[in-house]
Amino acid sequence: MVKPQHGGQQQRTTIVPIERSKLQTIITQDTPEAIRALVKEADQFGEALSRGLTTSQIRNIFGEVRAIEQEVPVGAEKLPITVQRRLLMLKPKLAYQVGRFSNNEALRAFADTLTEAIGLIGDDVRRFHAFVDLFEAILAYHRRYGGKTN
Repeated sequence: MVKPQHGGQQQRTTIVPIERSKLQTIITQDTPEAIRALVKEADQFGEALSRGLTTSQIRNIFGEVRAIEQEVPVGAEKLPITVQRRLLMLKPKLAYQVGRFSNNEALRAFADTLTEAIGLIGDDVRRFHAFVDLFEAILAYHRRYGGKTN
C-alpha cells in the first residue's frame, strides 16, 4: 500500500505494510471475504513494492518459504516443530535484510508484513498455506507491475 505524504512543496509516497487487521482476515479466516482480501491486498502491496524492491530480494525469502513448505507432511493439521522453528527463523533473516538495506522503505514494509503474518500462523497448517498463498500473490503482482529484476 502506498500512502502520499505531504511535506513542503514536494509530495512523497511511503510504502506501508499490509494492516494487521487485514492480515488477520487473510491468514486466520477460511472465507470468501478472506480470499478476496488476499487478492486485493497482494495486488496493491505488490504494485507498491515494485517501485523499490527487487525480484531477487523477494525470491531469496520466497525460496526459503518453499523449502519449508516441503517439510509439511501431507494431511497434517499441525506444523511439525522443525517447520515452526524454520518459519520463525525467517523473522531474524528479514530483520537482517532490513538492516543491510536500511534506506529501503519497500524492503522494510515487506519485512514488516511478512513478520506480522508469520506471527499469526502458530502451528496451524491451514494458516501456513494461507501465508504461502499471500506471499506467492505478492510476488506475482510485484512481477506484474514491473518489479525491478536487479
